[in-house]
Amino acid sequence: EQLNEQWIYKMTYTKAVLREKMTLFWHNHFATSVTFGYLMQQQNNLLRKHALGKFSEMLHAVAKDPAMIIYLNNQQNVKDHPNENFAREVMELFTLGEGHYTEKDIKEAARAFTGWAITNTGEFIFKTDKHDDGEKEFMGQKGNFGGEDIINMLLANKQTAIYLTTKIYKEFVNPKVNSDHLAKLSDAFYESGYDIEGLMRNILSADWFYADENIGIKICSPV
Repeated sequence: EQLNEQWIYKMTYTKAVLREKMTLFWHNHFATSVTFGYLMQQQNNLLRKHALGKFSEMLHAVAKDPAMIIYLNNQQNVKDHPNENFAREVMELFTLGEGHYTEKDIKEAARAFTGWAITNTGEFIFKTDKHDDGEKEFMGQKGNFGGEDIINMLLANKQTAIYLTTKIYKEFVNPKVNSDHLAKLSDAFYESGYDIEGLMRNILSADWFYADENIGIKICSPV
């Protein structure tokens, strides 16, 4: 309750309104809920730090975030008994979107993330004895991939830029996406190395952002 109150207070009285709005956006994107308030506060601060930075850096950080590891059961993801929860969500919800990967990709990615865990004091740890160091085949590529490799391959896939730009467009502009605007925005986002601030500048400074069809189209949440 205290964390909720402090976050709402910060959103209400901050001078960095866009950063707070983006922090909330990324919290919804990386949907996480654990009973450890301190770990949720750590994640909240992590999202705030990267909210207008590089999505690539944020994705790597969130993947090793203790709250995320607990929430998507990567603590239980070990060699010979892989848990596929994080591997599935990192593709379906966080990067590519549904329909742009296979069940085999999920299984192979899960093997790559084996051994990613947290300590009793709530810090990330890589347990080498729990990691599957065998060859994997992920999205047509073969190699002894680890979790960082999988994340980098997802970031190299332009579909990630399209998926993220679509989601941000629907949140800030209009639930009905203009395909021409989306193509230009996602191209620039990808070529910038996933610069979130650059993407938001391109959106908020565009003439079409203030067009009649986009004004007053969104109903704001109470937050």
